[in-house]
Parts: sequence; structure tokens; C-alpha cells
Amino acid sequence: MAADVVTSPHGEEHRLSELRIVLLGGRRSGKSSAGNTILGREEFESGIRTTQCVKRQGEVAGRQVTVVDTPGWWKTCFVNDTAELDKQEIVRSVSLCPPGPCALFLVINVNSAFKETHRRSVVEHLELLSERVWRNTIVLFTRGDWLADTTIEQHIETKGRDLQELIEKCSNRYHVLNNENRADGTQVTELLEKIEEMMAGHGGSHYEIDRRLLQEVEEKRRAVEERVKQRMMKVQKQRKTLRALFKGEEHRLSELRIVLLGGRLSGKSSAGNTILGREEFESGRRTAQCVKRQGEVAGRQVTVVDTPGWWMYSVNDTAELDKQEIARSVSLCLPGSCALFLVIDVSLAFRETIKRSVVEHLELFSERVWRHTIVLFTRGDWLGDTTIEQHIETKGRDLQELIEKCGNRYHVLNNENRADGTQVTELLEKIEEMMAGHGGSHYEIDGMLLQEVEEKRRAVEERVKKRMMMVQKRRMMKFQKQRKTLRALFEGEEHRLSELRMVLLGGRESGKSSAGNTILGREEFESGIRTAQCVKRQGEVAGRQVTVVDTPGWCCASVTDTAELDKQEIVRSVSLCPPGPCALFLVIDMNLAFKDTHRRSVVEHLELLSERVWRHTIVLFTWGDWLGDTTIDQHIETEGRALQELIEKCGNRYHVLNYKNSADGTQVTELLEKIEEMMAGHGGSHYEIDRMLLQEVEEKRRAVEEPVKQRMMKVQKQRKTLRALFKGEEHRLSELRIVLLGGRLSGKSSAGNTILGREGFESGIRTAQCVKRQGEVAGRQVTVVDTPGWCCASVTDTAELDKQEIVLSVSLCPQGPCALFLVIDMSLAFREKHRTSVVEHLELLSERVWRHTIVLFTMGDWLGNTTIEQHIETEGRALQELIEKCGNRYHVLNNENRADGTQVTELLEKIEEMVARNRSVPFSIEERDGEGLLFERKQKCFEEEWSRREEELIERMSKVVVDSETEGSALPFRKRRNSSDFNPPSCEFY
Repeated sequence: MAADVVTSPHGEEHRLSELRIVLLGGRRSGKSSAGNTILGREEFESGIRTTQCVKRQGEVAGRQVTVVDTPGWWKTCFVNDTAELDKQEIVRSVSLCPPGPCALFLVINVNSAFKETHRRSVVEHLELLSERVWRNTIVLFTRGDWLADTTIEQHIETKGRDLQELIEKCSNRYHVLNNENRADGTQVTELLEKIEEMMAGHGGSHYEIDRRLLQEVEEKRRAVEERVKQRMMKVQKQRKTLRALFKGEEHRLSELRIVLLGGRLSGKSSAGNTILGREEFESGRRTAQCVKRQGEVAGRQVTVVDTPGWWMYSVNDTAELDKQEIARSVSLCLPGSCALFLVIDVSLAFRETIKRSVVEHLELFSERVWRHTIVLFTRGDWLGDTTIEQHIETKGRDLQELIEKCGNRYHVLNNENRADGTQVTELLEKIEEMMAGHGGSHYEIDGMLLQEVEEKRRAVEERVKKRMMMVQKRRMMKFQKQRKTLRALFEGEEHRLSELRMVLLGGRESGKSSAGNTILGREEFESGIRTAQCVKRQGEVAGRQVTVVDTPGWCCASVTDTAELDKQEIVRSVSLCPPGPCALFLVIDMNLAFKDTHRRSVVEHLELLSERVWRHTIVLFTWGDWLGDTTIDQHIETEGRALQELIEKCGNRYHVLNYKNSADGTQVTELLEKIEEMMAGHGGSHYEIDRMLLQEVEEKRRAVEEPVKQRMMKVQKQRKTLRALFKGEEHRLSELRIVLLGGRLSGKSSAGNTILGREGFESGIRTAQCVKRQGEVAGRQVTVVDTPGWCCASVTDTAELDKQEIVLSVSLCPQGPCALFLVIDMSLAFREKHRTSVVEHLELLSERVWRHTIVLFTMGDWLGNTTIEQHIETEGRALQELIEKCGNRYHVLNNENRADGTQVTELLEKIEEMVARNRSVPFSIEERDGEGLLFERKQKCFEEEWSRREEELIERMSKVVVDSETEGSALPFRKRRNSSDFNPPSCEFY
């Protein structure tokens, strides 16, 4: 056979005269360069963002080839965070090569990291095109020159499971392109042959998208175009009216003052540089204090004040220093006119949570702030040929409402094109128009608010001086005492310790794992994912043998809300560095607010180890770069009493780690010296835990092992019996109807998205009314209904509307739901009060609800290497009783690993098993009249009798199932054609 001819498994030749290709992938993955390599010439503009789909054609290796390049997504962002315009372009791409693409290339830069977040991001973005997309997808690695002598197979194996799973999803189809060696035509020819082989395997069929999906995208685009016209007309009319109002008057101002406000990484500093026309603000690093710069711009004297950015959380979570700086910023413009720019990165998603955060932070000034605010979009180059109006209309109501709040004033800056002075001149004119519309008035901050901020600052400065003097005095006294102690203890010996053992303790996302890596000087702990069990690592640091133990973090809540497994791991941690740790590090992320709730949570969790723990504890602040020019003492004094009391509890021992400057070894050496100083002060003693406490934890762990085995066997036996009971029958259902029930923040909406395999429900905000979504999952038509969650309280405390919605949810599944999922976040403790609340809320649907209920645990990644059975047995009777009430039916979902389809398939199978056990009768709510009550009594009797018979069956089946399989012996009941032939128990009440 000739090299350019492909033969199918049936012996047919499949060299194609025409090939159609779509390139998909993250930003900077090399899509455009790959397109140029395939076509053999510069057709796509590489090095700049692709904002709309671009189609190019050419003849390659005797074939007519069409290539479509698409907008990329941020590689660590999920589909929810991708702009609506980009998602529409991804879907539209396949329509640009009719009748459909022969292949979709998933482009991955071979020299970039590929973790779970990257895999999940890829899966979510490709499945915008449907779950069938993988059948026509080939992974295309770019930067092949980076591999050198390493084969692509070696690379795939060393990258780990995340990349391997993705390639398996593409049926192990992959190829490498070296864009630096375009002269090598064989790499492209081989790629085209791989497309032909794939198509031959599919009987020559190309990828076809659901026409309804394309139609939906086109309808959205047309609706947007209409709204864009209206918005542009509205803004033009607004500006025209203002100009007519002041016709003949001079409103060009000689002096303008501007304050830049916005979230972190929004581009404030770069915007300031673009406005002033030179590098005045240091971009690329955090602005820790307000910075004021001045210059002449377009004939005006312009003052620009840059401010600290905030994380897009509630203002309550923003550090006190940042809030003070934001409030103070306007005072740096006095006297004179002032405009406030709300800076937003145009390339990022804008959700309800972001809008709330922006509103809360700007209203630190007052509610009058909006009258003087202009929305300033940065990263204008990202828009490409898209207008800002199109962007606003496709972003959704949250951004639109914010712009309306600012009087429809907005502007776009392209910081990459500073030579274009017109963008800045037009911006200054918009400020002048805004001020003219206000009769020339500028924003004035409340004098009382300003005075209050200044008084706080002065008080802090005074306390900082006192603290530094006190710390210096104490350290001098301690140093003299330690030298004396050390001489007595180690006379004639080397005072520096050869071995140091430390345990890292702290809340979730405090930076414990990263701190461990910084201390050891290498990546030993996996940061960015939860530490589910204690992890111990060792290494030599600054001439000492150092052992570091990382532990599970806790939420900022009472210790009673922390799962039992986590509490046991915290206690166990100290036993992993015998004879005991030299120091316990309490890790705190200093860029978040620290309130009394945080202090109480820290104290409760550390005192799991005993009240003596503080004698050996050092507070370790992470994110040291956040401080900027602020000292740690200023931060402590500004943050308030909660943090100060905690530090005093630790004997005023604290240290700051800057991850951005991990090459600075002095910060780690100094930390180790602080441990040695602390130990010298204690006469060289390390922390010793009460052996009784450790023994108690170990006994609890051992006591759980046997019930765990029993529970696993019971569930396996139950499922095996059901399968044997309906042996030979088909119980796979073509349609499944599911209702999600659970407390607030339990993860119901995310669970619904995981089940459907796409973003059908909006997670992260409260579900106020029932929401119904449908889709095809694992060959079944699945309907999912999400419901309002309840607080962990009595049903009497739940709003009447929420209770009505819970009852209504069942009616949204015609014929009734096949299953009700009781959703529980397994990362939180489950106590008797939680059980009572769950029971009361579910029994709004009747007491019969439990026969149709499965407990669905979310946050599956939280388990780590622990089994769900271990969690259930460790958590205690409240959770165990609830699961028994649900017939020992439970399942775990890892919403962070949606690409693992097996977890959903297995869940659907569990529903089918439950439905079979319920004789295919779905759940329904009967009217509570006399007939309804009689029905309930009969049903209850039926269920009790059925359960009794089922238990008997389980016993009989467990004895004979194995024999029947090996010896062909008859089952101990008469063979029937289907499950409904088993006569239900009779109940007579009349």
C-alpha cells in the first residue's frame, strides 16, 4: 500500500482529497502557529490573541485543507469563567467548515505544566460542543523542539495521570508538531494520515454538531447585536445632550485628578502608566499603599493615584490596612476635582459575586460614589474586532447593572498600544463631560470618614513604635537569657541544632503546603489541592536535618464543625516526628482579614493538642509580598485585637515568608534560628503531646476498621443480592428523573452540573426557586431538579417559600422522581442537629421519602486516600443513622474531577438498582385525605413486609449465589420472567 493511502479495517482505501480541521486550546498553546505549520505558510497571526474564529485554506500534501483557528481560554479557568463571546465562537467554529470538521485538534504546549485544573478546563471547554466531541479529537502537542531526545510517550508517562486520562479520552490519538522546523513536511503529512485513519475507523464520518445548539448561539448573537445598537445609541445621545447643554462654553479643564480602584490583577498600575504616558507605577507586583504620580497629558496637568486592589470577596474579608488605604486615596487628590476609575480586566468573567465585591468596596467611600465613577476596561487588545458594547451585552446582567450604576460611563484602554494617544485624550474628555454634567462639582469624601481614617493611622503608628520597642527589649532580654541557658546546657558544644522537626497547622488555603516547600527549598508538598491526610517530608536546610509535617486545614468555623477525620489527623501529626516537634507553625495568610471568628477557630483547633501548645507555637505569615513597604508590625497593629491577642498567646513569636522571593534563603535561615531561640528559652525541650490523647485517637481509628469492613460488605452484599434477584433482566432505564435536596452550600448545584456534564446550574449563588435541567448522560435521558437549600436549623425556621419550593420540586418531574439525592458536604462535621434538620426537611415530602433517597456526598476530593466508609464510621452515629434511614444507599461525587465519567455512571446504576427494588414505582406525594392516609398505612405495611422478605432473601442469597454460579444450582425461589412477578405482601385494614 502506498504511504499516502489509508486502509480501513474492512480493507477500504481512505486517502481523502479534502480535510477540514478546527484548532481548539488554551491561550498561548500555539494554535495559530500550528495552523501556519499545517498550511505551510503564515496565514494566522501568531503572538496576538485570536478573538474571533479565523478560517484559512490551502493545498497540503495533495489534499485541500481547511483550518479554523478559535479563541483560546485561560488554561486554569473553568468554562464558567470564560467570556460568553469566546464560548459562542468555540461553538460556531465547527459551522465554518461545512458539512463539519474531519478532526478537532486539542492543542497543548508540550513544555507547560498539565495538572488536574488544566484537564478539567479542557474537558469543560470541549464539551461545549457536546460529549460526542472526543470521538473526533486528536491531541496536538506544540513546541516539539522542547522534547529534544525525549519521546512523546516518555513525556506523557512522566506528566502523570491528568494528561494520560485526557489522551485516553481521545482514544490515545496524539501528534507532535515542531513549529520551529516547518521545513520538515513529514510531520504534517503524518498528521493528515492520522486524521484519515481516525475517519476510516468512524466509517468516514465527520463531526456533526447538534443544529439546535448552533441555532441557539446564532439567536443569542442576533439578540446581542440589537442590544448593542441600542446601547451605542443611548451613550451617543447622552454625550450629545451634554455637549448641547454647554454649547459655546469651555469645559476643558487645566487640571484633572484621578483615583484608580479595582480588584487585584485588574491592571490599575498599567492603566496609570498608559494615562501618564510613561512608567510611573510598578506593574506586575502588588500595590500595598496608595501611590500618587503626576504629569502633563494632552495639555492638562494630570494627577493619578493608584490604590491597593482587593480579592473579589466580601469587603469583610479585605484586610483593614487595604480598606484604610482605599478610603484615604481621595484625600491625596485634594484640593480640586476628582474622578474615580473602576478598573476591570475585560478578559475575565464578571459574575454576581464580583459585582457584589465591587459595590461593597466602592461604597467604603459612600453611596454617592457612583455619580463620579467611570468603568475603565483594561486589556483592550483582548477584544480584537469585538466592540466594547458587544462585550458588555454578552457578559450578562451583572456587568450591565454595574455600568448603569455608573451612569453608563465606560472606556477601554489598550495598555499594549500606548503610542495611540487618542484613547487617553478621549478618556480625559469623558471625565470633563461627567464633571460638566454635575455642574463642575467633583467628588468630595465625607470629612468625618477621612478624619476617622487618619486618627486610626496615627494610633497605629504609635502602637507600632511601642510594639517594636517592646519586641526589641524582649528579644534583647531573651537573647541574654538564652545565651546564659545555652552555655549552661551545651557548654563547649555547638549551639546550633543538627535536627529540627516542625508541624504546619492552619486553615484551608492558608498556604501551609507552599510554606513547607519554601522551608525545604523544593516542591515536596502538592500545593493548590487539599491536604487530606498528614504528609511528612524531610531534607537538609542550612546545615540542619529538617522534618516538616503538613496537616489538613480547617474552615474558619468552630472546631465542632470540623470533620472528625481532620481532627484526628491534627492530633496524629505530632506523632509523625518523634520524639516530638521542635515547633508548631500556625500558618496565616496575611492578605485576608483576621477577625475574632478566625481567632476563636484557631484557638479551638490548636487546643485539640492541649492548652500547652502555645508554648511551642510560632505564627507563620504567608504571602509576605502582599506587605509591600508595610512592616509586619504595622500590619499586626492595624488588623486589630484578634490578631494581636493570638500573637501574644504565642509569646510574640512570628515570622513572614515571601513565596515570590523563595530564592532568598535568609528568610528560611532566620526562621530556623527563631525555632532554636524558642527551644533554648524552654531549656532545649520540644513539644510533647499527652500520650493518653494519642492513644485515644489511635483506639478510635482501630475501632473504626471493623465497622468499615462490615459496612462495605453489607453494601456489596445488598447490591449483589439485588443483581442476582433480577438476574437476566434488563434494568437499565432510558429515562431518569432526579431531585437534589440539601442544606445551603452543600454543593447541590455543582453536583447537578457534574451529573449533566455541563454548567446547567449556576453554582456559587443561592438557588431561590426550583430549577430544572435536562440532558443525555451515559445513554440515558436525565432530568435534574435543583432546589433551595436550608440552613442547619429546624424546619420551623425555614422560610415558607423555601418549604413550598421543596414540596413543588417533585411535581417538576412528570410521573415523579426516580430518586431524591440528599446532598451533604462531607468536608464539614455532621452532628445530631444536622440529622434532625435533614429529617424534618425531607419529611415535608412524607415519611415515605426515605425509600427513594440516596445520600450524595460532595467534595469527594476532600477524602484523599480515605474511603467513604471510613468517613461514615468516624463521623459518628448521627450520620450513620441517616444513611441507615436511606437503606445504606450513598455515593461520592468529586465535582473537581468532572472528566471522570465513571463516578456519574455508577451513580445512575445505583438509582436503577433502587428503582428495581421499589418495583419501578417512582416517588409521589399523595393527597392527605382519608384515602391518602389509608394509602400511606398500606404502603408502610407493604414496605415493612418487603424489607423483612428482602432481609430473608439476602441471607438465603448470600449462601447460594456463589454455588449457583459455580455449580449451576437452582436459586431458592421459582424463576420468574421479571421482578414484578414477585408477589407483594398483602395488607388488609378493612
